[in-house]
Amino acid sequence: MSEYVILTDSASDLPDKYAVSNNLVVLPLKFYFNSQEYYNYLDFSQMSAKEFYQMLRENNYAKTSQVNVADFKKAFTEILKEGKDIVAVLLSSGLSGTFNSAEVAKEEVLKKFPDRQIYLVDSKTGSLGEGLVVNEAVQFKKAGKTCEETYRHLKQFKYHVASLFTHDDLTHLKKGGRIGIFTYWLGTALRIKPIITADNEGKLNPRTKVLGRKKSLRNLAERVIETYDSNFGNTIYISHADCEEEALQVKTEIENRLNLKVSLVHMMGPVIGAHGGPGTVAVFYPVKER
Repeated sequence: MSEYVILTDSASDLPDKYAVSNNLVVLPLKFYFNSQEYYNYLDFSQMSAKEFYQMLRENNYAKTSQVNVADFKKAFTEILKEGKDIVAVLLSSGLSGTFNSAEVAKEEVLKKFPDRQIYLVDSKTGSLGEGLVVNEAVQFKKAGKTCEETYRHLKQFKYHVASLFTHDDLTHLKKGGRIGIFTYWLGTALRIKPIITADNEGKLNPRTKVLGRKKSLRNLAERVIETYDSNFGNTIYISHADCEEEALQVKTEIENRLNLKVSLVHMMGPVIGAHGGPGTVAVFYPVKER
């Protein structure tokens, strides 16, 4: 059985310690404030999460960019040179061009390494939803599954990962083109908070609209409780954009009602956080269908 490496991008929002301890190769996306370029590393080494979200609160708009073809070619080549294959779990193609860059790089690199394999998995989600798919790959590898077995499992598993988001401030959704000006105005004026989900194409769509922050957090937890399906796993991740206290409230509600432990509550990274804005809370968990 050929040895293989699990690769992902930093939009997976996993803790840096998790990535290191599981020997993940993580390629960073980038973000920009006032034309200044920063790398979205999992350890927040170029800008702390607190500083990033404070800058967003001060009405700075952050732009983001994908992992490019050259970065993928370099990473792929280094791994294949070692005689190892690759399973790459990447940010939804419905949200970023990162996956397309990986496809181009794969085709070019395999010309030089025709006996090696690169399996690309479009996670159809982002943040810790992507991270949850990565974790499934890690568990399969630890169980002794081959590169191909892991890839084939992930192709189906990803459609059983639900991604639910709620936002406190609609400003960044509007600036990023996720909602229109009328929806932004109406939501801001009436304190309407959308509950947004990733569909099977990995695109974000509003599922419902709730009046007020407290109700939106309660609705988020209720949706998880209603649709969680342990037949497809028992791992639940929560990410938040510098609003840990509220994320922990959602965690407690889910744990009490489902009688289980949420596996991880973690800060949302700059690339995903730039589009949701401060106050975003997201839950990722197993379901029968999205």
